[in-house]
This record gives sequence, C-alpha cells and structure tokens, in this order.
Amino acid sequence: MLFSVIAVSVLKFLSAVLLTEALTELVIKSEIAKPIRKFIKSGGTWLDTLFSCGYCFSVWVAVGVVFLLGLTYNLTGWYWVDLTITSVLIHRLSNYLHNFNDKYLDKYYDTRYINSGSMPEGEE
Repeated sequence: MLFSVIAVSVLKFLSAVLLTEALTELVIKSEIAKPIRKFIKSGGTWLDTLFSCGYCFSVWVAVGVVFLLGLTYNLTGWYWVDLTITSVLIHRLSNYLHNFNDKYLDKYYDTRYINSGSMPEGEE
C-alpha cells in the first residue's frame, strides 16, 4: 500500500514537470499559439514581457499546474508558502528538462545554425 502511494506521488510530480515544460513550449514557441502571442504582444503591457520569456512564463505555468493537480507538499503548514515552494521546484526542474531537450535532442540547437535563422537544405 505504501509503495503504491509513493509511486502515485512520484508519477504526479514527474507529470507536473513534464506538463509545465510542454505547456510552456506550446505557448512560447509553437506555430499554433502564434496568433495568441501576437495579440497579447500588441497590447504593450507587462504580458508582452511574460509571453516573450519562456523562463518567466514557466514560473506561472508551474503555479497553475501545481494548483490544479493539488501537488503542494506540506513543508511549512502554510498552504500558500507550500504552493510557492512546490511551484518553484517544478519550475526549476522543467527548466532543466528544457535545457537538456534543447541541447541534446533538438536539431535546432546545433551551434552552426543558432544565429543563421534557418536549417541547411535537406535537414528540415
């Protein structure tokens, strides 16, 4: 019984990290969310900055994911403090996942193409 409770807790935690990374990538970089980003950026508010920075945006995605999954760990006894601590932890781990993905798995990370803005012929 204890093993299944721990397994569910670990699975929920890892799901929160993956979900935070996936939602951040979807909103900040995907073509499907481009019209939404353009609309928000045209307003010239603080949201412009938020939607231009994946690191900044992932903080708020982590807060939402932790809140919706009910993933706060009772570390201090104060719900909002525990929510913040858990969110920052999920946020940081999703950033490590993002950096690993960009460096080792994403074909666009290749330093030959970072500043060129396009891939060579035949590699798209």
